Amino acid sequence: MFHSELLELSGDRRVQVHRAGQGPTVVWLHGPHGVRKNDPVIAELAKRYTVVAPVAPGFNDVDELDDIRDVHDLALHYDDVLEALRLDGVALISHSFGAMIAAELAAHVPKRVARLVLLSPFGLWRDDRPVVDLFARPYATIDRILWKAGEPPAFMTDPANFPNDPVEKAVSLVQAMTSVAKFIWPIPDKGLRRRLHRVSARTLVVFGADDAFVPAIYADEFANAITGARKAVIPDAAHMVPYEQTSEVMRLINGHLGDSP
Repeated sequence: MFHSELLELSGDRRVQVHRAGQGPTVVWLHGPHGVRKNDPVIAELAKRYTVVAPVAPGFNDVDELDDIRDVHDLALHYDDVLEALRLDGVALISHSFGAMIAAELAAHVPKRVARLVLLSPFGLWRDDRPVVDLFARPYATIDRILWKAGEPPAFMTDPANFPNDPVEKAVSLVQAMTSVAKFIWPIPDKGLRRRLHRVSARTLVVFGADDAFVPAIYADEFANAITGARKAVIPDAAHMVPYEQTSEVMRLINGHLGDSP
């Protein structure tokens, strides 16, 4: 069962939070496609865990971005969310844009995160292997970069379970891309590399071997910057690896969360 609520934060802010499953609590920070009620990754996590999935600022309403100036404000926003949820020392599982946020949160407030899973994270930069600038590409071509097959499966074509109204879909897509662009454009490294040494959470970094958006070599960049981090590069998968190789990603996640501290 998938439940949603509006969580009140300080400063007259609200955030939509979705919940599913039962068991030990994990927090899911979504990627650029938002949160779907039929999200297969959330569904798999919910078989073993209580999944708490806050919606990123701007994805429901771009006005939410007005008071969040940069990645520092964004990290503290999520710290406020977890404080309001009374969650501390959490297991944080994240994908893509959400993984950048998770890394920033774990670096800004290390004690907040005990276990960290970064799936296809961005937030770092190498001149010799640059991250692709999605915002320089026509939107219709972006899926060719994100997916190994060059296009998403049918369940991912609806941005966030909106009615099949083309106008509402277009609005949702613009909001999502506006939110992501604010924090990663023109390049995604806003100083995260200088902060990653602060992460104290036991960390797993997972990439798809064929990621054409963030090259898999960034698995090394993240793993080398976070003390004790482990990495995995999964064949036959691209940036959307948790959706392309869900079983293998879940095996890695369950093993990581089940490790003794």
